[in-house]
Amino acid sequence: MDYRLLGYLTLFLLLVVTAPYWLRTMNNWTVKTKSKSFLNLIKFLRKLHKPLGILLAVMAAWHGYVIFRLNLHTGLLAFGAFIITALLGVYHWRKKDKHVFKAHKTMALLSALLVALHLLWPSALRQLFGL
Repeated sequence: MDYRLLGYLTLFLLLVVTAPYWLRTMNNWTVKTKSKSFLNLIKFLRKLHKPLGILLAVMAAWHGYVIFRLNLHTGLLAFGAFIITALLGVYHWRKKDKHVFKAHKTMALLSALLVALHLLWPSALRQLFGL
């Protein structure tokens, strides 16, 4: 499979996995709807969150291996952030610790920002640090 297709599938999964949070947040900031269909969509996306999060990590690893064999690269930083995000999510799921959940959401944001860096400036580490 082409590395570009894997990358775009990974990006799509990132959007779907994070959708429950950003849809709810955007709704609270703007429309403030309480419609049954919107709430059902959020509930459905939450059910998909865990399995698609696992698939996201697998797809990101596959994408990175196909193109760079996991050399130090902005994509590897994003992948590392995905793994930390997932570990925090699993810990929160088991222990229900609100501080860990906040760290999980913060790492998810950092992961998304690192994906944006990877998309916009993939050679940033090489150009900035000579790596």
